[in-house]
Order: sequence, then C-alpha cells, then structure tokens
Amino acid sequence: MDDKGYVMGGLAFLLMIPSIILLLVLVNMVNLDDSSNIMMTTDTVFHISGDVERNIPILARQTIKETTENVVQTGNPVPNSREIIRNRIQTKINDLISGYHNNTGVNIRCNILSVDSSSDLFEIEINSIISIQKDNISHNRNVIQKVPLVGLKPTKMFSEESYQFNDIPDPLPFIKCKNYGVLKVNMGRISYGSTLSSYLSSNGVKNYSVYENSSSALYIKKCPFDPYISHGNSNKLQTLKNCIENGYYHESRDGACFLCRLEGKAICNHYGLETFIVPAGTNTRFSTAPCSIDHVIFNDEKNRIYNGESVEYYSSFNIYFRIFLDNGHGTKYGISNSDTLSENQISNKKIKQPE
Repeated sequence: MDDKGYVMGGLAFLLMIPSIILLLVLVNMVNLDDSSNIMMTTDTVFHISGDVERNIPILARQTIKETTENVVQTGNPVPNSREIIRNRIQTKINDLISGYHNNTGVNIRCNILSVDSSSDLFEIEINSIISIQKDNISHNRNVIQKVPLVGLKPTKMFSEESYQFNDIPDPLPFIKCKNYGVLKVNMGRISYGSTLSSYLSSNGVKNYSVYENSSSALYIKKCPFDPYISHGNSNKLQTLKNCIENGYYHESRDGACFLCRLEGKAICNHYGLETFIVPAGTNTRFSTAPCSIDHVIFNDEKNRIYNGESVEYYSSFNIYFRIFLDNGHGTKYGISNSDTLSENQISNKKIKQPE
C-alpha cells in the first residue's frame, strides 16, 4: 500500500470514531433511561410503603376512638376487642391501599397482624406487615407501632374553661352503669348523678349514698406525678387534689388494661389502669365508704367491693371533698394514717355516718 492508501485508511478510521462515540452515547442513554426508570420505580415503592406505614397509627387511633365513643353512646361492651379493632383497622387500611393501586398500579398488601396492649399502658401496640411490588421491584417490611391513648390537655373539675378534645374516653363506667341510669359528660368528666349509687345499692354495697352525684375522669390521661407516693407528700395533699381535679390515670396491677375495659372488665390478667371516682363535696364528713378506686367500685366480683377510710383533700366554706382509700392504695399514693379519719375520730367529732 502506498502513502495514499495509508492516508485513506487513516481518514476512514477517523470518520468511524464519531460513529463509535455516538453508538456509545446511545447505549449509555438507553442504560441511563432504564436506570432512571428503576430508580423512579424504587422511589415510588418506598414512598408508598412509607405513606402506608405513616397512616397505620392514624387509622388505628381513629378506629379506637370511634369504637370507644360507640361504647360511650350505647353502653354495650366490645367482646374480643383486640380482634374486632384489628379487623376494623384492616378495613380502613384496605380502603387506603386500594386507592394507591388504582392510581399507581403498584401492588400493595398491608396485613394488620395484631392489636394489643403496649409495655406503656397508655399506648396500644399495632403489629403489621407491608408488602409492595411494582415491575421487578418489591419491598417487605414488618412494622410495630405505638398508638397513644393519652389526652392532650387536662381539664379541671372545678374550672369553667372548656376545650375541644381529640382524646380517647374511658368506656368502663358507661358499660357498668348502663342499666342504672344516664351518665352525663361535662368538661372532660363523667357526672354520675344517682346512677353510681343505684349501681352500688343494687349490688348490696353498704354506704352507697356517698357516691350520689360523684364524678370521675372521662379521658385517659397519664398522671405526671411519679412516683405515685408523691401524691401524699405535699402540703395539705395539694398533689392529690391536683391529680383528682385533672382526672389522671395510674398504672395498676389490679386494674384492667384499656382493651379489656372495652370488654367491660374492671380487672384483667394484664397490667392495667386505675383512676379515682370522686364523691361530691358535702357539709358532712364520713368515716368509711366503698374504696374510691374505679376497679374496686366496678369489680366484677361484687363481694370484692371493699371499703376505704376517708381522706379529706380539700374543704371550702364547710364543704368537704374526700375520697376513700384502703391501706394498700393509701400506701401506693403516700397517704399516711394521719391523713385519714379513724372510726374513733369520727365518733368523737360526732360526724354523720353514711347510710
């Protein structure tokens, strides 16, 4: 080959270089497009998965609130509450993921595996599994989430302030008192009127009249005064008074957990809750009456509704406000014997005994 042949060959090779570069660019563009599609699909899958996960506690709380408010309205317990609430949450989740599938074509499954009490008694634990697939991308995730029961704001029983609540009410009083009268709700508290005294009287409990016009908390709210013994350590029982007026709940080995309360149980095998049922203020002072702890008054075994000693936590213009605590609960809340009125003191002061 002469010099012209080398020149022509070199020119031909140089002309091929742009074609090779163009081919490489086209291949890279195709690969980049595929990668972009995969990334977009992956992002979509993870976005939907996260959105479903974020909605589970929202829908769970909505379900718990709706279920509880129905009990408050009807007084009817919820048998097997864990399974019924699980099914109701599942229905709401199915509606949610159906909308995602119609809009994106992504295959979604979210199974609510269980609903149960949490290690924190003021929360409900939701256990679920989320499975999502689109094209060749799939994502599976087991999720355990906590749904709070606690109220957002305290409401004082003597305050004229009113609040709009998005809180969870306590269903137990409405179930227990269904056949004995109508409970009224006012400013975040339950007013029993004659209902509770009728309930106690029908169960053969002595001194039932103390609970005429009594009240208790409506919403589940966690007591901030921990340890509980501090209730009795303050001057003139101010901490106990604050707790009662704000309607706080406390952890209890004997009280029922929230889900069992939905079933109408005052006690259960789980670690539970308790709150005070507060007699109305009167111008008389009593020595003993049924213990003011809710799981005692609403005990499923009527012979276990035992008495407590009078604890006066506030008085004003000869109106006395008190609760009744047995030794065990007195110790729990730091109420010493000097804070209660003994039978001898009652006799010496000629203070009226309840009927």
